[in-house]
Amino acid sequence: MRKIIALFSVLIIIFAMSFPVKAADESLNYIHPELIFSGTTATCSLTVYAERSTDSIVASVTLKQGNSIVKQWSNLSSNGYVTFSDTATVSHGVTYTMHVTVSINGVSYPVSDITKTCP
Repeated sequence: MRKIIALFSVLIIIFAMSFPVKAADESLNYIHPELIFSGTTATCSLTVYAERSTDSIVASVTLKQGNSIVKQWSNLSSNGYVTFSDTATVSHGVTYTMHVTVSINGVSYPVSDITKTCP
């Protein structure tokens, strides 16, 4: 009988360990920037979904050519989600960088810059 209880206990432990557990610092926030060219028009887009619909989101998007700001959109804010898309006039053969900042409930989240050359 002890062998059955011991075997049953081991099986329960193995079974319990096979389920993935969400890490404490893992976030369910979704941040997706995008830079697209069409002719001499650049479209800068940003989608942010927070983990909870009550989470406060503040974002900014800056399109730069080198150190010069081509166009900037700031104070993009809402609770739960932010969707943004706007255009700027650009030149063929020139490289542009889209820089995004996002904070959710006052915590800044890293967002990689997007650097592309207008075809």
